[in-house]
Amino acid sequence: MTYAIVPATEDLIAEIEVWLDAEDAVYEVAEAAWAEAPFDSPKPTRGFRCNWNTVKKTWREDGVPLDVLVKEGATVGFLWGTDIVEIHPDHRGRSLGVMLSDHMLRRVSEEGFCILEIQIAPHTAEPFWLRQGFALLDDDIHFRNGLYAFKVIPRDLPLGAGPKVPVQIMFHDEQTVHLGGEPFSTFEGEGERLPDGSIQLPERVHGYSPLLRENTDNHIRIVVDGEEIYFGRSKYGQAHGTKRDPAGNHYIDRVLPG
Repeated sequence: MTYAIVPATEDLIAEIEVWLDAEDAVYEVAEAAWAEAPFDSPKPTRGFRCNWNTVKKTWREDGVPLDVLVKEGATVGFLWGTDIVEIHPDHRGRSLGVMLSDHMLRRVSEEGFCILEIQIAPHTAEPFWLRQGFALLDDDIHFRNGLYAFKVIPRDLPLGAGPKVPVQIMFHDEQTVHLGGEPFSTFEGEGERLPDGSIQLPERVHGYSPLLRENTDNHIRIVVDGEEIYFGRSKYGQAHGTKRDPAGNHYIDRVLPG
């Protein structure tokens, strides 16, 4: 069997809509039967037909990526941005969702994400996303409407043969900076000193903590060869190499001399 993931077209969208409509019709019948029965059985789970018009609109008007999983010319699933993975009801349980999930993770890595947050819907999809390496976000901390999860997108940065120097990168939240306390993230290792004086790190170091409601005002401390060269808000540390990924999460790949 030959599978391919291709960009959406109007013809593929029309084909997907046929099986989404059929799935939704089955749901309507099951939901009506459930409503008239004693409430001792799980409520039927609705598919993504209810979101489909939004998917089409954002693809057509806003350029949100919509990728389609095709098996021997027939649509069997789709991926909308990083928010919806859907598989044709007749093709579920065959690890096809893994193909779309892997495609999504490759794309966000190429786009420079270091952290990916997703909403898990319906809730029955939780085991699938946990198997893909996501971890749940604590709703008592984040106060979001729904079930959310995150995954670190690692990025190795191979070093060359240049001289090595010890580097420490520590991220602090606002509270530990002002009241004292340990950083929530620490990198200790060796970087490569490049001819321009910058220090290439062996991996991307991110400043994200799932235990913080907001990660936009975190502080970073950079120590090179025992000397502190910067300690302040990461968003003001661009001269020393701090950057943000497309979601606004702070990271550093290379320490700049400033």
